[in-house]
Amino acid sequence: MSLTDHWNDRYENNPASKLSWYQESSPEVEFITSNVGKATPIIDIGGGLSPFVHELIDLEFTDLTVLDISDFALSEGVRKAEGRKVEWIASDIRDWSPERMFGLWHDRAVFHFLTVKEDQQRYFSMAAEALVPGGYLIMGTFSENGPETCSGLPVARHSIVNLTSSLAVDFTVIDTSIQVHITPSGSAQEFAWVYAVRN
Repeated sequence: MSLTDHWNDRYENNPASKLSWYQESSPEVEFITSNVGKATPIIDIGGGLSPFVHELIDLEFTDLTVLDISDFALSEGVRKAEGRKVEWIASDIRDWSPERMFGLWHDRAVFHFLTVKEDQQRYFSMAAEALVPGGYLIMGTFSENGPETCSGLPVARHSIVNLTSSLAVDFTVIDTSIQVHITPSGSAQEFAWVYAVRN
């Protein structure tokens, strides 16, 4: 089964509210509303069924893009957006090349699925390429104490120190935190969060 088929199957056969990464609201939105304008181009990596983009729609942000590997997740996102303008991109992040610049890059729970070092390095280079100077990168990924697998796939785990070092070439880290996400089934998943500015 291809990765696209894997994720389509995962989304089609499980209610969004039962998926392990589900959360009703995105704490990052408070930072965004305080630090970027409503017309700022924002991209959400892996956000097909996330409430994140819909929270921003409701707050009247006007330049939103969602990238996800799952066609099904994106079609559900389109339906939920009820015709409000969002660009929806179906792609594996490893195969995608940005065609425009953004002011904010948001990723909750995609980066840890990149288990090959070269893919991780390309991810950071791609984010740097896609962000304007002074643009923000917000990323939440499994910490070194996080799960070893997710949704039937192996994952990579990262410490705050490791993430900060990896970003240092192109970014200045402005905030970090460790947060424990409680899944709908009651399990605890430890996330490392990094907020950085493109140099």
